[in-house]
Amino acid sequence: MPVYNARKHVREAVDSILMQTFRDFEFLILDDGSTDSTPEIIQSYTDPRIRFIWNGENKGIAEVLNQGIAQASCDLIARMDADDISYPDRLEKQVGFFASHPDLALLSTWAREVTADRLPVRTEKWDPRYYYYNLNFACWIYHPTVMFRRSAVVRSGKYSTRYAEDHNLWWQVARRYRIHTLPEVLLDYRLADESLSRVTRKAEYDAAQHAQILRNIRYYTGPRFQLSEREIRCLMLDCEPLLEAGSMRAIAGCFRKLTYITRCILAKENINRDEQAIREAAAFKKEWMLSFFARNMRGYRFLGLLIYLGMWQKAALLLQRKLRLPRSGRVPVQASIRKTVKL
Repeated sequence: MPVYNARKHVREAVDSILMQTFRDFEFLILDDGSTDSTPEIIQSYTDPRIRFIWNGENKGIAEVLNQGIAQASCDLIARMDADDISYPDRLEKQVGFFASHPDLALLSTWAREVTADRLPVRTEKWDPRYYYYNLNFACWIYHPTVMFRRSAVVRSGKYSTRYAEDHNLWWQVARRYRIHTLPEVLLDYRLADESLSRVTRKAEYDAAQHAQILRNIRYYTGPRFQLSEREIRCLMLDCEPLLEAGSMRAIAGCFRKLTYITRCILAKENINRDEQAIREAAAFKKEWMLSFFARNMRGYRFLGLLIYLGMWQKAALLLQRKLRLPRSGRVPVQASIRKTVKL
């Protein structure tokens, strides 16, 4: 657990680990040059499982995490953050899952997002089978829920980027080792200012994230594949910039690129490759994007988008609703649409 000026919540985080039902562990806490009372709070504990390492200067999260990997005394490492709360049986369930899945390299869990005062905000219960596919576009994995094998992480390059260091590492691990997510909430993830350092360097973080996603996708498609910044954001499910561009051709082009990317991912051998899960994950992403444009485009423009994409059945259902036509209309679907809408 790396800590930096975390006096507000660090005691709650530490206590949540010390009260785990699984008790045979070393608790490595690394202070990254705190200037508040964080070191004194940690040193007030007498639990022999705690090993405290104090760095006199601020090194940054990636370097401190790599320091922790080097200092850890066993191969199985669990991550924790200084403002989050692990549920009592978190370690027991993760260690047990590793014991029954010896080929596993990385295991995360669901998390409940909470406010600084620990009021619930939301819980994203994504299908664990979709994580491999979606790691190419976004990071669904909550960093402090992760348990991994040190040997696999070291071979994957450890934490090697300044921004989005966790997303980059999980993607690298997933290229060669099996990953999984337990479909159970085992941690409260606090949405506090201390845990949102990316806000202060948003431009740098976004640029690094976009470059990383383009790298991820080109691993499957080849180095010449092109994606605009708006397309990358849309594939990350931030579709507003592409909508604002106002080009039906550009929006349809993004959907077509997603289809091509999915075909390339399906064609790439990988230990996590599950054809059915990849197809379902791609369909989920496409439906989410479609629902955004359906909510935010005028009806006739969205109808035009469906026709651009060759989604005749969806277009027909939309047209029937708009014109209040019976579902058993006498006019053939495509002919009816072409007669009503001019592109």
